[in-house]
Amino acid sequence: MPSRYTNILVPVDSSDAAQAAFTEAVNIAQRHQANLTALYVVDDSAYHTPALDPVLSELLDAEAAHAKDAMQQRQQFVATTSAPNLKTEISYGIPKHTIEDYAKQHPEIDLIVLGATGTNSPHRVAVGSTTSYVVDHAPCNVIVIR
Repeated sequence: MPSRYTNILVPVDSSDAAQAAFTEAVNIAQRHQANLTALYVVDDSAYHTPALDPVLSELLDAEAAHAKDAMQQRQQFVATTSAPNLKTEISYGIPKHTIEDYAKQHPEIDLIVLGATGTNSPHRVAVGSTTSYVVDHAPCNVIVIR
């Protein structure tokens, strides 16, 4: 484990676990004076059925608007802390693959902080499938927050 993290990725969604992970990532960023990137992945995997095509763009636009608002709130929160920098990204795709790809495309990321479960599994006790996948495939250290 490095003695100092410099670039932290925190995948977020609207779950309580993601908010807890974000708060912890901000704390880590403050302690290490690390750059922080919040990545919100709009999960479009459920919308690839012909029956939903007419409403697909409307549903995705609503989710993207929610993601944008959530990211603005996170930026306002970080502005009240001593964390040096917050970059926000909104992407579309399957969250576990998008998170892995993002981390691999940004080799400067040396830590991923994510919640144990996300919006698709609020009642799970075990680690969620996205979290488990990221832990197994990430190119850097991963901290899972409960």
